Amino acid sequence: MNHLFDRKTDAFFGSLRYLGYVLLPGGIILGGSPLWSGTDKVQMLSVGTLLVLLGLLFQGTYHGFQIDFQNKRVREYLSMFGLKTGKWAPLPAFKQVLLTSNLGHAHAHDHDHEHGHHHDEPAPLVTWYTIGLYSTSPEPDYELRTDSQQDALQTMELLAKRLHIPAENRATSPASHL
Repeated sequence: MNHLFDRKTDAFFGSLRYLGYVLLPGGIILGGSPLWSGTDKVQMLSVGTLLVLLGLLFQGTYHGFQIDFQNKRVREYLSMFGLKTGKWAPLPAFKQVLLTSNLGHAHAHDHDHEHGHHHDEPAPLVTWYTIGLYSTSPEPDYELRTDSQQDALQTMELLAKRLHIPAENRATSPASHL
């Protein structure tokens, strides 16, 4: 069994990460353009490489959360080009994992799938699930969010099992919000 729980929480650049989809092919095209045009090779390779690196940066930079069950530590991190930075802290004595849900606008949580509306109309409401890890405070020490009910339930159960703490599901079904 894996001793490390690792969860990507959100994109560092938010919706600007979609710009990476334009920068990557743009950089490849510009970097390769000296092959079929008479432009300055060094300049075009430099600009193309810069655009590819920016595209990778926008696409691959995100925040995350890790629990190391073996060494009993936790951290929130920033991952850039695959390198994770963030200080480890001792694992708090968690007392409970709690799953809740609420309705929120799709764009308010960096929602990344098509939601079939025009940008001049308000974003549709979607159900968001929050997995909270609680120790002694009435507020959660750590929170993880997802729009997938199945993922939320699996994460809650995994954390409860691995941390040996009770789990409580206070999430309402999506149908109850209608």
